[in-house]
Amino acid sequence: MRKTSFILLLVTPCFYLSAQDFDEAYLESLPEGVRKDIQERMDEQKASEKATYRRLSETDSGIKKTPNTNDVFGSQFFNSMQTSFMPISTPNLDDSYVLDFGDVLRIQLLGQQDSIDSYQLERDGSINLPDIGLISLAGLSLGDASKLIKSKVNLAYIGTDAFISLENIRDVSVLLAGDVFNPGVYTLSGSSNMLHALNVAGGISEHGSYRSIKLIRDDKVIENLDIYDILINGKSASKNRLRSGDIIFVDPRANIITLEGAFKRPFKYELLPDENISSALSYANGITVDADLSSIFLYRILDGEVKAISIASISQFNNIASKDEDRIFIRKNSFRNVRIEGAVFRPGNYKMIEGQSVFDLIENAGGYTQNAFPEGAIYLNEEAKTINTNALLKLYDNFIDGIIETLQTSGGEMDITPLVTLSQQIKNAEPNGRIIVDLLDDSNEMLVRDNDSLYIPEKNNNVFIFGEVLNEGALLYKRGADLEFYLSEASGLKEQANMQSIFIMYPNGKTKQFNRKRNLFASSSQEIIIGPGSVIYVPKKIDNTLSARLTAQAYATILGQVALAIASVNSINKW
Repeated sequence: MRKTSFILLLVTPCFYLSAQDFDEAYLESLPEGVRKDIQERMDEQKASEKATYRRLSETDSGIKKTPNTNDVFGSQFFNSMQTSFMPISTPNLDDSYVLDFGDVLRIQLLGQQDSIDSYQLERDGSINLPDIGLISLAGLSLGDASKLIKSKVNLAYIGTDAFISLENIRDVSVLLAGDVFNPGVYTLSGSSNMLHALNVAGGISEHGSYRSIKLIRDDKVIENLDIYDILINGKSASKNRLRSGDIIFVDPRANIITLEGAFKRPFKYELLPDENISSALSYANGITVDADLSSIFLYRILDGEVKAISIASISQFNNIASKDEDRIFIRKNSFRNVRIEGAVFRPGNYKMIEGQSVFDLIENAGGYTQNAFPEGAIYLNEEAKTINTNALLKLYDNFIDGIIETLQTSGGEMDITPLVTLSQQIKNAEPNGRIIVDLLDDSNEMLVRDNDSLYIPEKNNNVFIFGEVLNEGALLYKRGADLEFYLSEASGLKEQANMQSIFIMYPNGKTKQFNRKRNLFASSSQEIIIGPGSVIYVPKKIDNTLSARLTAQAYATILGQVALAIASVNSINKW
C-alpha cells in the first residue's frame, strides 16, 4: 500500500497541507496530469489563505480600440489597400501615357549615329535632340511621341533606328476636397489615378459618398468615379491619369439603406438619389434560398417615427424610391442541418425546417431497415456536449479536491491509487453530448437542433461486461437471464470488485446502479432487466472520503465511454 509522509502546518484551527509537504518521490510516481493538477490546486489553497490586493491598473492591460461603426459597403475598400498599391516612381506604363513637363525619356540611336541619352521635357513641353532640334511632345501619348521621334531621326540620320522608353515620371500636384478623410493638396506620381490619390488621403470620410467622386480639370467634370462599379460590377478603376491642377471632389452621401436577414451579402448600402430600393438588393447579390418571402418589411422614418411597412413581394421594391435610413428585413426560414446513420434506408445529411422532430428525420431517411434496433439509438447534440464538457471539468475538480482531502485527513496512510486512476479516467474522458431518446414512444417527440446526429444500430444479441470481473468482453444474450447469470458467465468477480455499486447501461443510454448483496438475493431481483446490447460495469472498491454521488457520476461517465466505444466498433460514424 502506497503511503505519504508529510508535515502538518498549523494555520488557524484546521490543518493545511501544501504540495511541497509530500514526499517528492511519491508525487513523481503519480500520473503527470493528475500530479500537476494536485500541485496547482494545493498552491491555490495556500494562496487563498492570504489577502490579495490589486490596483485597477494591474488588470487594465492592453490598448482599448474604438470599434469601427462605419460599416457602409465600400468603407472596407480603402482600409484593405496594401502599400504595394501606392503610386510608385518606376515607370511601367503603356503607350497611352500622356507626356508632360517633368517626364524623362531615354532615347537610344543605333546605326549611322550611335548614342544613349536621357531627355527631360522642358516647361514648353519639348525636348532638344542634337542635329534635330526641338520636338514638342507635351500632350502626346507615349506611343505617338515615339512615332514622332523616330520619324525625325529617320530624316536626320540615314540607316539609324531610334528606341524610346520612359525613364522617369513627372510629379503631379492635385487637390482633394469635399468629404475626403484628409482633404488637402498632394504631390503624386504622374502615373496615379483617382484611387491612388484617395488612398493617400486616407479614403472617404464617414459622411462621404462612395458613389459620386468627381475628377475636375479646367473647371469641367471629366470623370465621375463610382466605387460600387469597381467592387460589384468589376469595371475599370479609373480612366484618367491625374495631371497637376486636377481637383478630386467627394460628394456627401445620399441614401444609406440597411439590408438585414435573408440576404446573401447583408450590409449597409449607399444608393444614389434616383435609385430604387431594388438596386440595394442587387448590390447584396439577392436573397438567400432560405428567405421567408411571407415576412418582408420596410422600416422607414415617416412623420417623426419609424414605421414598419409590410411588403407583399420582392418585385415591389422596383417601384419604391430609396430614402435615407431605410431598413429592409427579410426573415430567414430556420433550417437545421442534421445527420442520420446506421440501419435506415437513406442515411446521410438532411436539412430540416424548424419544428420537425427526430421521427421526421427517420421518415426522411426512409424509415428503419429490417435489422434496425431503435431501442439502442444514439442521439448526439452540440448543446448537450457543451454541458457534458462542463460537467466533466467540475467532476474532475471535485475528485482532485477529494484526493487532497483524503491525504489530509488520513495522514497519508490511505492507498489513493484507485482514486488517482479514476480521476485520470475522468480527465481523459471525451464529452459526447448524448441525449437519451425513446424512439418506441412517438408521442414524446424531440425536436431536432442544428448539427444533431442520430445513429440507429442493428440488432445486437450480446451483453457486454467490463470492470472487476475475471473475463471482460461480450457475452451471448439469454432471454430472462439476470445479473447474477452474466457475472457468473464472466467467471465471477475479482477480489477488489465493489459489489455494492454495479452499474448497468441500457441500449438507450440510461444507467442504473445496483447493490448486488441487496438486490440479487431479494425478491426484487427479477426487476433488474438486462436486454440485448446492455453494458454491465463492475467498479473497483474504493475506501475513500468521496461521496457516493461523486463516485457514481464517475462510473456512469466511464460506462458511457465504454458504451460508445462498443458502438464505434459496430460501425458508428466517427462522432
